[in-house]
Amino acid sequence: MDVKRQRTITLVLLIALLAAGIWGYDQYRQKTGYHVYLQNQYHRMFYELIDHVETIEVNLAKTMVTDSPRQSTLLFSDVWRQAFSAQEKLNQLPISHLTLSNTSKFLTQVGDYGYSLTKKNIDGSPVSAEDWTNLEELHTYAGYLTVELQKLRKEIQENNINLASLSRKGDYIFARASNNLPEREFTRIEQEMVDYPTLIYDGPFSEHIQDIKPKGLTGESIDYEKAEQVARDFLKGIDIKNIKKVGNGNGDINTYGLEVTAEDENRIYIDISRKGGHVVWMLNQRDVDNVNISPNQAMDAAKKFLEQNGYDNMVSTYSMRYDNISVINFAYLDGNVVVYTDLIKVKVALDKGEIIGYEAEGYLKAHHKRDLPEPKLTVEQARESISMRMETGQPVQLTLIPLENKDEVLCYEFRGKFGGDDFLVYINALTGKEERILKMLRSENGILTI
Repeated sequence: MDVKRQRTITLVLLIALLAAGIWGYDQYRQKTGYHVYLQNQYHRMFYELIDHVETIEVNLAKTMVTDSPRQSTLLFSDVWRQAFSAQEKLNQLPISHLTLSNTSKFLTQVGDYGYSLTKKNIDGSPVSAEDWTNLEELHTYAGYLTVELQKLRKEIQENNINLASLSRKGDYIFARASNNLPEREFTRIEQEMVDYPTLIYDGPFSEHIQDIKPKGLTGESIDYEKAEQVARDFLKGIDIKNIKKVGNGNGDINTYGLEVTAEDENRIYIDISRKGGHVVWMLNQRDVDNVNISPNQAMDAAKKFLEQNGYDNMVSTYSMRYDNISVINFAYLDGNVVVYTDLIKVKVALDKGEIIGYEAEGYLKAHHKRDLPEPKLTVEQARESISMRMETGQPVQLTLIPLENKDEVLCYEFRGKFGGDDFLVYINALTGKEERILKMLRSENGILTI
């Protein structure tokens, strides 16, 4: 009986130990899962904080060169909104509020100032000389803060710092990052493009393609067999081993989704519109390991590719280079007017000049025959609507740009400088109204506009 009892006790203890182990492992798993969730939340808050601060800096820069009360009101109100959102993200980071007191104070002040100038503009009161001085100073500090936050993000990434532990490490990191704050030069991180089609920069007016009925889809509805033939024609020059259907896209443009396997086993993904059989986007996932052609040769290859596929009268507008790839934006040229709404993006491999990416959603949604008006103002008359604080030069381009309400307006595009920064200012060619301001960000890889 004693032996039996001992065996029973031993078995019970083993079961209890096993149950405790399972419970402990489950607790560990839950704790790990929660830690990962928390870490992801902190990363999201931190990156959104940086985004809000960058937007504040850009909007403050734009206020320096606008001469339109309407644009000023929009910019000041957005500074107020962005500052409020930045404060919200800052307060959710696991960093002592004492450490970030100066940052928090700056965001509060710039938000309050944006709000006060918004009310001033609504009341019809002009921005005073003192206000311009304050805005320039706020813009400078916003630039410094942007640099420091970007530097900190880089340090976190390179050292694989756990954001959940910043409550312990944050004081040291932030203190060290801010030592040379007054001496930093203004800079801005380039937009990272991680996946197609969002990896291709959409251009300054890409938001117009959201939530509008496609105007550029022509032709009758097609079946899958026809879509497969369209894909083969589009990918001519590539030895195709197999094509299979991977799904249907249901959205503003309904599509057939195809996966193409080349003879070299590279996979190419392509979407064909069910109406008209237009290629909406394509991505060749092959690696590009070296550079053998110049950006100009890549530009020529992209333009030739568009012409071969029936897209004439396209003019290159912006381009970016990264990872041995050139990404080029093309807009439709209607006579002498660049139609920024009709946008196609082409991705060229710089090893062989092969087209490995293509996206025509903007073009297919916006393109249609237009009866464009003649300008009522000369270039020099339109130039009078530009702030005297900005230096403008030549050439000046006629453009068609979208407004917030999706209407299109004929504008003169002026390029100018203020404080070492480059800007594009769009003046209505019919009324002289300042419609839009974009800031140009130049780097060794190309140009972005925000």
